Amino acid sequence: MQEQIINIVVSVLSILIVPPLLIGTIRKTKARLQNRIGAPLWQPFIDMTKLFRKDETISKTASWAFRFSAATAMAISVYLAVTSPWTAPQLRLGPCDLFLFLYLLAAFRFLTLLLALDTSSPFGTFAASREATLSFLVEPAAVLSLAALAVAAHTSDLNLIFGAGAPHNGMLWVISGSAFLLAGLVDLSRMPIDDPTTHLELTMVHEALILEASGKNLALLEGATWLKFAVLLGVSAQCFLHAFPRLYANGSVVEAAASITMLLLLAVSLGTFESLTVKLHWRKAPEFIAYALTLAFIASIVALGAGAV
Repeated sequence: MQEQIINIVVSVLSILIVPPLLIGTIRKTKARLQNRIGAPLWQPFIDMTKLFRKDETISKTASWAFRFSAATAMAISVYLAVTSPWTAPQLRLGPCDLFLFLYLLAAFRFLTLLLALDTSSPFGTFAASREATLSFLVEPAAVLSLAALAVAAHTSDLNLIFGAGAPHNGMLWVISGSAFLLAGLVDLSRMPIDDPTTHLELTMVHEALILEASGKNLALLEGATWLKFAVLLGVSAQCFLHAFPRLYANGSVVEAAASITMLLLLAVSLGTFESLTVKLHWRKAPEFIAYALTLAFIASIVALGAGAV
């Protein structure tokens, strides 16, 4: 009972603290590599508090869908955070089937597209078109990377895949985690698909989607995106950690420490990657997505080969 309470406390704190911390870590890493001091790691917490205190400016053409989309996107992110195996120990407060997980991610994208289109903003419409194209191209890679693990574990329940039914093939975990990580970068519109720090509307994807949001609405959207980022990055981190099964035989404290450490390492790696790469031309984006799809196909072959053996 005491261990269960500790797991719940750690999980709740992870949901509240880890997403802004990851964003702050990436920003700090990029600043240091650019020979700047940069904002403190807790700057995202300050930004979120400031947004909640600000008043909103809502377009006259916006309907009820504008506010509904932001609130529902946050609800989806919270549900994914409390059910999916993105960190250890896990809350597991509800079902987390592989296909439910992917459908909820698709619903999140649909809501952000709806919010961008609802205000009739030309830049929002432009970004929505790009976001829909990216999601269409990257979805097969995300599905195959997790489906390979499902085939090896003989179940589509993610909590079982990352739990008792976890495959023992370390190579499969690394390849699937890499494929899902690349797919997540596209889904989240991170470098090299989109530069999250740009202010040129014609090149933005995610930033142009939320261009018309402000105040509390913008805080909900940013918070939902940060939480989604943590979940996707966390699932990739768990894949890499499961390549070393001995870590999960040492209790909840070791699992939690390993999970947070791997998340921070991935955040630093992403910050370094974003500092050393340039944004791809739009016509080059499918080539980057092809890397994720190729890795997902390789993971599927490895899973099928292991099953045949």
